[in-house]
Amino acid sequence: MNSPVDVRARWLAHLHSTDPADRPRAEAGARALYATAGFKEPDHLLWFPSPCAASWAVAALVPKEDRSSRELLDPSVLSREEAERLERARADLRERVGAQTWDDVMSAIGSSKSSSIGTDPSRTFAIAFMEARYDSVDDVSALFDVPDEEDVLARAEKHLWGPNWGVVHSALHCPRTNFLLRRSFVDEQTFSTLAADESRAADGELPPILRAAGEIARSSGLWWPYEHAAILSDRPLEIHLNERRVPHREDGPAIVFRDGWRIYAWNGKAVPERWIMQTESVPAGEYRGFDPSFSQWAKSRTGSTRGPKKRVKPGSILKTVLPSDPAARLEQLRAYAGGKLPRHDRYVGGAHREVWQELIGMGAAVREDPNAADALAVAYETMQRVEFNVRVLVKRLTEQGYTFAADGAGSTIPQLAEGLMSALLWTRDKMLSQGSQPKGQRVDGRTRAHVRPGPSASQEVADFEKEFGTLPLSLRAFYEVVGEVNLTGRHPTIDPPGNAIATDPLLVYGLDEGALEYDEEDGDEGAPCAITIAPDDLHKANVSGGSPYTMAFPDARADGELVHERHQLFFVDYLRLCFEFGGFPGYDGRGTQPQELRALAEGLVAF
Repeated sequence: MNSPVDVRARWLAHLHSTDPADRPRAEAGARALYATAGFKEPDHLLWFPSPCAASWAVAALVPKEDRSSRELLDPSVLSREEAERLERARADLRERVGAQTWDDVMSAIGSSKSSSIGTDPSRTFAIAFMEARYDSVDDVSALFDVPDEEDVLARAEKHLWGPNWGVVHSALHCPRTNFLLRRSFVDEQTFSTLAADESRAADGELPPILRAAGEIARSSGLWWPYEHAAILSDRPLEIHLNERRVPHREDGPAIVFRDGWRIYAWNGKAVPERWIMQTESVPAGEYRGFDPSFSQWAKSRTGSTRGPKKRVKPGSILKTVLPSDPAARLEQLRAYAGGKLPRHDRYVGGAHREVWQELIGMGAAVREDPNAADALAVAYETMQRVEFNVRVLVKRLTEQGYTFAADGAGSTIPQLAEGLMSALLWTRDKMLSQGSQPKGQRVDGRTRAHVRPGPSASQEVADFEKEFGTLPLSLRAFYEVVGEVNLTGRHPTIDPPGNAIATDPLLVYGLDEGALEYDEEDGDEGAPCAITIAPDDLHKANVSGGSPYTMAFPDARADGELVHERHQLFFVDYLRLCFEFGGFPGYDGRGTQPQELRALAEGLVAF
């Protein structure tokens, strides 16, 4: 007799199987499933090497009536790569079913809304399964037993492809179509449910529809039924698990599929690839609040891979309050360096990206002599160009009738909530609450979109670093030369009301200790671990979004990564991207762009 424990152990092995899909067995099961549910057997059985690959075919088949899904797949929100992948999926489906037009493809495959099959909307797989289960038990209450929290199979399935915790469903690794993974057949007829069916049958015969469902589950991965077709995916090539039988791996992807799709996970939770593969470069603030064991592991790995930290002795020029006049500042830096600023001279000559790559590659050694003065000269020259571009953009936007969110108290754009306005302008508000005007000047007497630093900016930065810690040279120079920028606002075409694209207008807060973030374990009594740069793109668009853009702090390097921003760029590279799109980098990869962007970006200086 099969004990429930033995049955669930076998299903756990099926769940974690890395054998290639048994396609003949799965296809026979699919045909039997359709037949026993009272539907015509599928004309097409379409295989894909991974659930993510299959999800793009499912995305291509989303009907016009499914408005919520169509909005998530609208061309205006797809990146260039995503739009191309969706078109490839359509072309692949046309070829597989032998159709000439897309309407022919939709007719050949048929409708699918979750598990609805056939022309009778009152008849679904779910109903057929429930009928079979009701007929197979004397006490229907047995159908509603919930597995114990410590049930190994239920826990393993929840963390593999469960609706809330499943790493396969994570947007980190299948970012655009992950929501369609949750619509697979397995989400409705789970392995835990099929194991319970088998246990109740003991040594007896399962109803045909339950037997057919079990055949597919034992021999394939996630799959989606349609009226005249079924889309099926293969099983993983590799699965790595911890002692609790959930996906976990410290030195690579936890799950690898046969087409190369990789899923990184820590104790059953999906994590970004760089957390595992580039741990040393991930600021601690990025994983603050995550599983404490990851933080401990990351710290130990950083220590073991880097070895004893070399003590950096910063050049004294870094503690010198330099003149605000660019020519005088450069003269003092050159004098300190004995007349030689080779990287600065190469930078001015046009080697912009190459020089910054070299400076970043030096790590904390960039602050030592003889590097410090040269690196500072590059940082100041860079931000002088950034400041020029900001002034040009503000002028051009003003001429185009752009309404800045930073104008006045926000009455110019009443559609923005007061809470958002205060979030965007917290630096200015703090100054005003103290009864003073913002330091620096307005660009044109009307807008605060660009608040330039005052004459004491260098001293303020020096005092800040002395009290709280070291800023990356790029950010230090930004505060001293550019100040603060806020290009959020409204325009009929650049950023109209109801815009489907989060345009991510350039916004960088001014220097303020209130921007510092602290580890939750230490609170404000501990050392800061990050500094907030700006709200995320959704908050800028007055939509509840995610975490703000931050940079690691303290950071002794020349430049630091902008955390939580979708491009995962260094700060200087992010500024370059902003100016490439006229101050609105959210348009990158989003298809059609307003024609004004080209005029805004034209002639801006390279840096």
